[in-house]
Amino acid sequence: MALFKADTLRKVNSTKEKFNKKKAELQEKRTKLVEEKDMLRSALENDLQRQIMEETSPDKKLQNEFEKVNADLECVNLQLASIDGILSKELQKHKDDVKKESDRVVSTYSEQESKLEEDLKQIKLQYFEKLVEYHEVYLNASRKYSEFHNIMDTLEIPKRPINKNIAFNMVQDFNNQYQGMFSTAELRDAYYGKVPYSAKQYKNSK
Repeated sequence: MALFKADTLRKVNSTKEKFNKKKAELQEKRTKLVEEKDMLRSALENDLQRQIMEETSPDKKLQNEFEKVNADLECVNLQLASIDGILSKELQKHKDDVKKESDRVVSTYSEQESKLEEDLKQIKLQYFEKLVEYHEVYLNASRKYSEFHNIMDTLEIPKRPINKNIAFNMVQDFNNQYQGMFSTAELRDAYYGKVPYSAKQYKNSK
């Protein structure tokens, strides 16, 4: 789910992209101006050496070029120092929309979570009731089978065990096979958004 409605998100991202593009252009321009300034400084040093050795006048054109590059560099540095603050002011225009739309996401999630929690509670209740039914079926079968014990002993008929084959362990971490009881690992997988592998296999076998 998007954090903001499409129109607000588009405006915010468009603004940030424009400023980031301009910032990249200014950074590139500053790099070139710094290189140009260094070359002109070196040229001015050579020109000073020429003036001293040859007793000539300074190269005015070279000096003017240096001053222009230096002025351009100062201007670019000023723009770069200001651009983040200007972006922040521009984004403030969208503050109310951003807050409203982000609050709406939280509210919608809260409603969905409440519904899902109630669904899970109902499923959990049905699961507990089914476990109780399982226990009652087990007790009923055990009672009925016990009625045959004496005659089976007389007839020497081997008894077959009636057990609860669905294992129960309060601290079990995993089940070797997919079965009716949950394991900690299965619950953990589902809680963090992953259907357990054994559950997928069971589903695909149907």
